[in-house]
Formats: sequence, structure tokens, C-alpha cells
Amino acid sequence: MSLNSIAFIPDGNRRYARKVGINYAKSYQLGTRKAWEVIDWLKAYPQIKAGTFYTLSLENLARGKLELRVLLKLFEKELDTVKKSRVFEEQGIRLKFLGRLGSLPKKIRQKIGEAEELTADFEKKQINLALGYNGRAEIVDAAKKFAEQYKSGEASLEDLDETSFSNYLYSPAQPDLIVRTSGTQRLSGFLTYQSAYSELYFSPKFWPEFQEQDLGDAVQEFGARERRFGK
Repeated sequence: MSLNSIAFIPDGNRRYARKVGINYAKSYQLGTRKAWEVIDWLKAYPQIKAGTFYTLSLENLARGKLELRVLLKLFEKELDTVKKSRVFEEQGIRLKFLGRLGSLPKKIRQKIGEAEELTADFEKKQINLALGYNGRAEIVDAAKKFAEQYKSGEASLEDLDETSFSNYLYSPAQPDLIVRTSGTQRLSGFLTYQSAYSELYFSPKFWPEFQEQDLGDAVQEFGARERRFGK
């Protein structure tokens, strides 16, 4: 069974902080470093051409001002790292950002645009980062986009089906496997439309504790499953 696309819900940063007695800022830094590590580990799986990370949900934007400021500052710093890192060029990785990006500060939106432009010509792999994301919001935004095209005569009802509708989403890509850490067993609004037939793997470890062997275990279990897509 081919694994071409994988997605991650990197859960448990705050619980990890309480477990080991560090502040949230430090745990988020460790979580961000873990994401870089996971991208590097994916080199061992050349068949995986796409990876998606649930980086920040719309609900996360309602967190306390101090915690949110820490998160956004960290994202801003990591976006600057994209410019300096050679990882994207060396591995041919294109960056794509998904979500209601308009809900993010202007400075971060500008850096997102720069990061996407910088990696736009790389075609070996794609890494998607979901920011200001909610699966139901994505479906609503897709419906609005279709409605606008229908109103202008660019689209017709006859052409709309499950496949064509996916083209109005932030990303039509359907992950073969979704990995969530922290032991929590739900998708929390992640890729609601795209995940209809995704295989799910739940790791008991908090995200900063996730190791390369854990990724290997998830990939191995995926390979042992039988996917019938409802047939």
C-alpha cells in the first residue's frame, strides 16, 4: 500500500511543558524544532511527496494574549529561518500555507508570501503548514468561492461534484495517513473534507517526545493495513 502523503497533528506541547516543568514558550520552541526534525526524517521515505502540519488552528487564535504573542513571535522567527536554510533547496521542498491567513498579523502574512515565493520552483516535495486553520471554515470558504464563480458565470452546478469541489479548498490533497501525538484520538477539525479515507495513527507521546522510530512505527502500521475506500 503506497504512502504518498502524510499529515501531522502535533499535539501535547503544553502538557509536555507541565510534565517536565518548563514554560510554554520553551515547549513550543521544542515543538517547532521537532517539526524540522520530522521533515528531515521524511527523507528516509522518498515515496512520501507531501507532508502537512496542523500548526495553528483558528481556535488557537483565541488563546490568551501572552501565549498567542509567544506563538506568533516563534512563527515569525521560523519564517525568517526559511530564508537562511538550505534544506528546502537541497531537498526540493515547496512550502504552502493553508488557512484563513487574513486572520494573522500583517508582518507574518508578508513573511508567508516571501517563504512561498522563495520555494515556489521546488517540485520534489511539498510541505503544507496549516495556520489559522479550521476544517469547517475551509469548507465554508470553498463554498463561497464556488458561489462567487457561479454568480459570475465561471462555474455551473452541473460541473460540481465531490472531486471538483475539492479544487476550491485551501488544498485538495488527501493525506494517506494522519498522525496525531499526545494520545488524543480525534482530528479536531483537521482536513475535514480531505480526510474521509485517511488512515489514522495515534501516538501516546507528546509532540516534543516524538522520535524517528515513532514515525517508523506509524509508517509500518500503515503498510500493514488494508485500504478499501468503502468498497
